[in-house]
Amino acid sequence: MTRVCVLGAGYMGSAITFPLSDNGVGIHLWGTWLDDWILDACRHGKHPKLRKSIPENVSLFYSDKLEEAIEDAECLIIAVASEGFVSVFQRALDAMKRSFPLFCLTKGFVPVSGEVNRISEVARRMFHERFPGEDFRWVSVGGPVKAVELSNRVPTSTMFGMNSSAMTPLMRLFPTDYYFVSCCDDVCGVELCSAFKNVYAIGLGIYDGLYGGGREKYFHNLKSILFNQSVREMALLIERAGGRRETVFDLSGIGDLYVTSGSGRNRRFGEYLGKQYVPNDAYRLMYEDGEIAEGYHAVHHGMKFINTLENSLIEELPLFEMLYRIIAQNRNVEDELRRFLKGLGMQ
Repeated sequence: MTRVCVLGAGYMGSAITFPLSDNGVGIHLWGTWLDDWILDACRHGKHPKLRKSIPENVSLFYSDKLEEAIEDAECLIIAVASEGFVSVFQRALDAMKRSFPLFCLTKGFVPVSGEVNRISEVARRMFHERFPGEDFRWVSVGGPVKAVELSNRVPTSTMFGMNSSAMTPLMRLFPTDYYFVSCCDDVCGVELCSAFKNVYAIGLGIYDGLYGGGREKYFHNLKSILFNQSVREMALLIERAGGRRETVFDLSGIGDLYVTSGSGRNRRFGEYLGKQYVPNDAYRLMYEDGEIAEGYHAVHHGMKFINTLENSLIEELPLFEMLYRIIAQNRNVEDELRRFLKGLGMQ
């Protein structure tokens, strides 16, 4: 039996076990030191986030059992929040007796020594420190995939960005009659779409917060402007960063943005902002409720990343700049919205 190890027992780490299990794959689900309560709940009934039992052929491993969890795996699937990626991946590398093919469900940027990098770039450096001279086999898993829907086997199609054709044989582990997989070699594009769509989804949530309370049906035009501008800016960003523009117009770009802006943690975070919550308070409120709005971090890290590409690039990204002013500088939401719309030619 093929066996994989999933690192992270949250939403996506647990949800990905469903298609794998349906394909007869043996699964070790390892929880971080923050996931003990999730594993406890799974052992006694249902996964507390997915609200259902995980598949029977999933074996659970607590944080102190990492070496045991990965020992006989054929590949590793990393499914932790971006802020915890470095610490978890370093622990995994330390526990490895050999190198593994790596699939990454983590979305966002990774800050290291004051710099902000794509996840695969950081992972590559860390991997080669542990296994110098060995092939770094990596897949960035994009979207669109809502974890709860995946665990309920609602059909979706998602994009896998591979850095090597050597990963192709492992792709057979994932597709089912409800989980469809498309592959490309634009790791950069898939990664950046996954990071920036979380930022832009916050904007749609802001409008829901501002114009909710029964008035939502009157603001579809306004939200369509925001969605269109989000796509334009994502295409510009990915192209300037070395990815392919067409990736933005595929599943990992527009597809994932559509899903994330329609529902989810980042849209919810934006809704709090639209209701005049202070960004730090909104983030903390969600965190205490067991939800991490990764777009909050991606706004801060994304600005640093943008500045490494081109000093004046932010001038071509008025929507991102608006979101940065609101989230990082605590600017007034309605004032920034009027400023943004005026810049687009609306008076």
